[in-house]
Amino acid sequence: MRIIVCLFLMILMMSVTSAVMAAPKQTMVILAGNYWDGLANGPQGYAEILVVDGKIIEIGASVVRPDGAKIVDLSTKFVMPGFIDTHVHLTGGTKVLANLAALNDAALALAGVSACEKVLNNGFTTVREAGDFSIVSWVVTELKKAVEAGEIKGPRIVNGGHMISAVGGHFDFGGMVRNGITMEQVSVVEGVTGVKRAVHNEARHGVDWIKFAGSGGFMSPSDGPEDLSYSQEEMNALVAAARDLGKPVFVHAYGDEAVRRAAIAGVRSIEHGSLSSVPTLEMLAQKGIYLVPTQLAVVANARETANGNIDMSLPEFTREKNIKYAGRLLESAGNVAKSNVKIAFGTDAGTFDFSVNGAMEFAEMVRNGIAPVRALKAGTSMAAEMLDLNTGSITVGKRADLVAKTFPLLRK
Repeated sequence: MRIIVCLFLMILMMSVTSAVMAAPKQTMVILAGNYWDGLANGPQGYAEILVVDGKIIEIGASVVRPDGAKIVDLSTKFVMPGFIDTHVHLTGGTKVLANLAALNDAALALAGVSACEKVLNNGFTTVREAGDFSIVSWVVTELKKAVEAGEIKGPRIVNGGHMISAVGGHFDFGGMVRNGITMEQVSVVEGVTGVKRAVHNEARHGVDWIKFAGSGGFMSPSDGPEDLSYSQEEMNALVAAARDLGKPVFVHAYGDEAVRRAAIAGVRSIEHGSLSSVPTLEMLAQKGIYLVPTQLAVVANARETANGNIDMSLPEFTREKNIKYAGRLLESAGNVAKSNVKIAFGTDAGTFDFSVNGAMEFAEMVRNGIAPVRALKAGTSMAAEMLDLNTGSITVGKRADLVAKTFPLLRK
């Protein structure tokens, strides 16, 4: 078993070179030299996969080959479910964030088009948007429409809209105005009435999930990761308003108390949770709340900081926070690995450039003690479960979102 697990990690460390999102109205038989279904604890050997209209119909050593079916020969490849990144900012990137106030929607849309293609080419067939940097516009909504219409290349987008934030909170960009609209008119709100209005506004624009900032952060200048953005009453009202509209809620929360408040309110997933205590992690596990730890964006930097390698390209306020919290971040990451909490994969790509392959998050998770197969499931079947999508595993009835890579043991 250890050999199999190590082999899985080797595959993940290599860049994914092909992503297949099965086209509708098409019958194909995929010949997989070796495969993993997203559920088992190791590779499952050779398999043939019959796909009709983008859906997996049959899996076996030899499947029915209907007349006219396209044969996709991946007999020298290792086939897995398409990866799912549940925490991205498609309109982000270091250049965007450095010049956000000066960029218009067209520039952000172009950044998003580029991000979509890079994400798909890295093997991610589904992403969840975790905060549209168009601030008062709906660029990610338009990106999603363009992908679905086949106008641009990209992954399936689950749209989390804007991050609802308190005044001076994590996603309040200092009174930024675009197209004559202020953030206070869209997503920077306070009080029970304010958070309900923001939820309704996001839903009006067709988002799939509702996100809010429950705590401060490392990249925001006016708050800290343990600062609390909303009261329990406000969080309860926000989640209830979203629930009334059929929208699940995810929350940006670093500090332990913010995580606990959000869990009590009934969110579906915690983003980051990087300073969570052991009792709070146990609470998440008991409630069945998912954790998206984004360790590449947070914990990797903490490790470098703890080793004296401080990234001087970061703002001074971020460097100071990294120094202050490095030890606790590493300790909490170890506690996450030991916990029974449901982990879903997320990178926070967009706070760093999409030229960085998001698959590096898998290696970072393993580095922090998460078992390789658990990390893989976090990025496939567990992520799909959290998002309530009919994908994430190679099983009959699922959508045939697949990635394939040359399998080391099959090389001559």
